[in-house]
This record gives sequence, structure tokens and C-alpha cells, in this order.
Amino acid sequence: MSYPLSFSKAVLVVIFISDKIRQGQFEFLSTKSISEILNIPRPTLVKILQGLSIHGIIETKEGKQGGIRLLKKPSQITILDILNALETGKPLFQTTFNILAEGKRPDNAQKSISKLLTDAEQQMKAVLHQKTIEEILIEMND
Repeated sequence: MSYPLSFSKAVLVVIFISDKIRQGQFEFLSTKSISEILNIPRPTLVKILQGLSIHGIIETKEGKQGGIRLLKKPSQITILDILNALETGKPLFQTTFNILAEGKRPDNAQKSISKLLTDAEQQMKAVLHQKTIEEILIEMND
């Protein structure tokens, strides 16, 4: 299993909205413009925005003056926050092996693999927790 492309696209959406704020555009951004500029199909974008909204990263407003804007400062949003908004409770690796071999050695092999993959995912999440949207915005100007 792997995280879907929508996670990477969600990071781009948050960066895009944050960058517009840095440019002095504080009003709501339309879903249509985000979809077109980032080349994200509307159904995918809606799913992304729902997850980000539920987790308090963005707010949405309906109507003619509506759209999307951030609820938090870019310095308060980590890449892990975005991952958690889209993939809540979903592991990166599947560790249900359903093998037919029984005994101490196959059991230990499964335990060893599960521990390795769980540790790898925890390390990845620790790295994602350290990177904020603000830092990415700064890197964009380098």
C-alpha cells in the first residue's frame, strides 16, 4: 500500500493558498481557479478540501464571494498535518500477511517485518512533522 497522489496534491494546494496570502491576496480563492491552475480534477480537489477543512487547516465559504482560505498560519502547518488530514488512521504499509506457514520462524519473520515497516513509517512521520509550509515557501524563493 502507498499513500495516494491526493496527499501530494493536498500539499501543493496548501502551498498554493499560502503563497497567495504571502502575495497579499487574503480573500477566498475559488475552487475552480485552484483546480485549473494546479491541474487537479474537481472531484479530487473536493476530497482534498474536505479533509483539510475537517482538520482545521482551511476554511471554505460558499457563494459568489466564497472559496478557500487558510485557518492557520503557514508556520503552524506541517506536512504531517496534511498527511493526517487526508490519510487519518491509514498505515503506509500493509502488514497483514495471511501466510499459511505456521510456527516460530514464520511468526518471527512476520513480527520482524511488521516492526521494521512500523519503525520506518514512524521515522517518515517524524521528518514530515519537522517541515512546515512556511519553510517550503522560503525554499521556493531560494
